[in-house]
Amino acid sequence: MRNIVLPVATLALAFLLGACAMFSSPEMAEKFTVHKVYGDHMVLQRGVPIRIGGTAAPGKSVKVTIGENSTYAEADEHGKWMTDLPAMEAGGPYTVLVEGGKTSQPVRFDDVLIGEVWLCSGQSNMEMPVWSGRQFWNSLNGDREAARANNSKIRLFNTNLRRSVSPGIEQEEIAGPGWTPATPEAVKPFSALGYYFGRRLQQDLDVPIGLINSSWGGTPIESWISADGYRSAGRTRELERISAVGMSKEEIEKKLQELWKKNALEFSKWEKRFYDYGAKQTAEAALWKAPAFDDSSWSDCSIPATFPADTDGVIWFRRTVDIPAAWAGKDLQLFLGAIDDCDETYFNGVKVGAIGTETPEYWSKERKYTIPGKLVRVGRNVIAVRASDMFGDGGLLGPSNTVYLRLASTPEGKISLANGWKSKMEFKADLAKIGARPEPPMLSTTAGRASHFPATLYNSMIAPWTIYPIRGVIWYQGESNAGRYEDYMVLHPLLIQDWRKKWNNPEMPFLFVQLAAFERHSPKNPGPADFWVNRQPADNNWSKLREVQTATLAIPNTGMAVAIDIGDPFDIHPSDKQTLAYRMAREAERIAYGSKTVSAGPLYKSMEIKDGKVYLSFDNVGSGLVANGGELASFAIAGKDGKFVWAKAKIDGDEVVVWSDAVKEPVAVRYAWSSYPGNANLYNKEGFPASPFRTDQPDYLLKK
Repeated sequence: MRNIVLPVATLALAFLLGACAMFSSPEMAEKFTVHKVYGDHMVLQRGVPIRIGGTAAPGKSVKVTIGENSTYAEADEHGKWMTDLPAMEAGGPYTVLVEGGKTSQPVRFDDVLIGEVWLCSGQSNMEMPVWSGRQFWNSLNGDREAARANNSKIRLFNTNLRRSVSPGIEQEEIAGPGWTPATPEAVKPFSALGYYFGRRLQQDLDVPIGLINSSWGGTPIESWISADGYRSAGRTRELERISAVGMSKEEIEKKLQELWKKNALEFSKWEKRFYDYGAKQTAEAALWKAPAFDDSSWSDCSIPATFPADTDGVIWFRRTVDIPAAWAGKDLQLFLGAIDDCDETYFNGVKVGAIGTETPEYWSKERKYTIPGKLVRVGRNVIAVRASDMFGDGGLLGPSNTVYLRLASTPEGKISLANGWKSKMEFKADLAKIGARPEPPMLSTTAGRASHFPATLYNSMIAPWTIYPIRGVIWYQGESNAGRYEDYMVLHPLLIQDWRKKWNNPEMPFLFVQLAAFERHSPKNPGPADFWVNRQPADNNWSKLREVQTATLAIPNTGMAVAIDIGDPFDIHPSDKQTLAYRMAREAERIAYGSKTVSAGPLYKSMEIKDGKVYLSFDNVGSGLVANGGELASFAIAGKDGKFVWAKAKIDGDEVVVWSDAVKEPVAVRYAWSSYPGNANLYNKEGFPASPFRTDQPDYLLKK
């Protein structure tokens, strides 16, 4: 494909002279199109070449005109044409005229503006509309916000939900109602975050704003990365999930058997290295199952009893239980809930059950073991669980009401085992010595879940837009990946890199939302309004995913809006999208438009320990740190034992001082480290909240 830009007069003459020769074929009329990303009322990106493309008969010429500029383009051997017109300043309206010769009807786009174009993408919190009329699926005051929407300088394109399970095939068309001005009816179904973000930019920049919404609720980040992106990162395993498209059942079964056989062999070798490594480290652990073993020096824990953060290896959990005389000598049933990944469970030193990697979904399978009556005695009895974790989080995951002991003969009379446990690490795996864990194959043909497959949403909802120049991206996603935060540390930067490459813009601004505060409560069974007040410091996946998102800021031209203070414990979709949009717009203005004003809240930078207290330093302090609503809260502190307790904290200039009388030699601090902290209140004076953080950061994070 090639194009030539000429003055209008010259082009007109050339066009007239060559018209008969160029456009006499009926084949041209059949193939002449303009891609559907273009349309009436669209906004084209200012300050960059204006790109228009479509199809035509191979070798045929197409003329494109906007304002005083025109250009010719020639269709390549595949019938594709594309041309760039000179960059223009913000303004309009203009008419875009695309002519394919005498035998083809010209395509005309009216009411076209030049301004700023942003892509809005992600899962349900980006998809959430301004106003749907349905319960729990509207932005705050969405009905009133939509009713007063009437801004002809804001244009919207709401991309339809569509998927393509063919990896690497970039669809040339887009599904959607087309471009439309921001009227009440157009705004209602549009992304609330996207619309409020664009409205703020339009107010501040005073230029036309074009907003493209391509989002789908409940989707993982894998769906939005191109097949090329995966290949560039050497992550072709993800593409196995869609490799079965078009296969027969017999072919699929054969392929699966081959993949599983190969994986089983690789994994069995790795698993042997895993346990052999531990055996060399802690031979004395063989004594830990014995009822007479003294575990008084072990750490106290309750259900859920998890591994230390970002640790793979083996931990023992022990608990003493008093058996009443009526139970002595009778068979019991031991319920331990889910144990991630594997376990060996002992009762009074005798193995009563075990689940290993040969069991399907072993990491989530609830443990239910029968204890023979001959092992059961009156008074003190000891339960010992040897738990192995080979990936991600691990331990006795509970919940607490699923862990108990009862008679095998009757469901009545349970002994709760939720509390009173002791734990000790047997060994921590050194993956540098034993190698990375082989991942299982992910072949699937479940068409109904294709939106969850790698590359499928990129193919149909993003790829068509890559010919359309944009200023940048706003992204709200992560809820579906919270359980795989280590992978997100790779996939989030990969998405950014992938999209920048597809748009041929290595510095394209990319803004994202950090996961909001949320706890899985039901509106019908909410529990106390202050459920979080008496909770002890704990670890969780949502905190780690937020940490991973924050680390992505090490990539140039990225920005993040913190949402820890606007979450809803009863709804994963916080309704206050206006506040969030304001924070996103401020970051956009800093990154894309050179604003020097403070646009984000404090970010943890470093720590110093002095006289039993921890002094924390921050970036983005702005004009100063403040505690919103009273004394600083949601800080926890730990000593060398790694056990966190709630701490006192105060602001000292541009630093925060953290301490606890219970921890004389602190080594680590955490802030707002919970799925729903409830009381996180560190801000800068500009009103932006501090990002949750921990000073004991894991190795997998990107480093600045």
